[in-house]
Amino acid sequence: MIPRMTDILSWTRLSGPFLIGHRGHPGAARENTPEAFEAALEAGCDGVEFDVRMTRDGVLVVHHDDRAEGPAGTIAVEGSLWVDLARMRFPSPQGPYRIHTLAETLEVLRGRCLLNLEMKPPGRVRHAAAADQLIAGLEALRPHESVLVSSFDADLLAALHRRDSGLLLGFLFASMEPFNHLEESEVAESLQAIHPRRDLVDRKLMRRAEEAGLMVCAWTADDPAETSRLAKLGVTAVITNRPDAVADALYEGMEP
Repeated sequence: MIPRMTDILSWTRLSGPFLIGHRGHPGAARENTPEAFEAALEAGCDGVEFDVRMTRDGVLVVHHDDRAEGPAGTIAVEGSLWVDLARMRFPSPQGPYRIHTLAETLEVLRGRCLLNLEMKPPGRVRHAAAADQLIAGLEALRPHESVLVSSFDADLLAALHRRDSGLLLGFLFASMEPFNHLEESEVAESLQAIHPRRDLVDRKLMRRAEEAGLMVCAWTADDPAETSRLAKLGVTAVITNRPDAVADALYEGMEP
């Protein structure tokens, strides 16, 4: 694998393809935890992707599912108070884990790699609160261009852009329909990236992205052959659960 070392942490001033660990390196440690992020960086990732949700009392936490199996049964992360979540430990195949706040996660990762925060849709009535909390949480993080915020929720991305026009934003989609209707969204002209599911990436999509000046971050590619296909098409980033398995395929043929 080609080492990728730079003093500039930027989604926009560096050329890909970037290798991004999906929720860190979930094959090595519990996903969305500091241990998984460390494992992803040790495996050679340029950055990590992780999921952000907002608790009932407005604390941003890093967790993919809204549900988690706690000691007393299933709990809803977004319906819980942070003071309660902070005390809980949850079982997983890799051992017990706790949910971390966004602030804790940024403290571990700041200045070390590219960051892709996937903001989970908080529900329309909480768009403003979620956007305010995320902007506040990212305020002290520099360089700002090391952070790319993505979401399936175009309205949430628009709310973020209204509060901070310098924030890098990416639109996630798992079928072509949302992308084909993206121009109807308020945020359409404010995006820097699209995040298509890997099988949606072809020459036509890449051409549309290039014409619009958008980066393309494909998810989730765990097969070396698929990773190589995406790299040859010219994607900006490949998001993977298996950086140890696909890194060589991503960088194949590149100059050291």
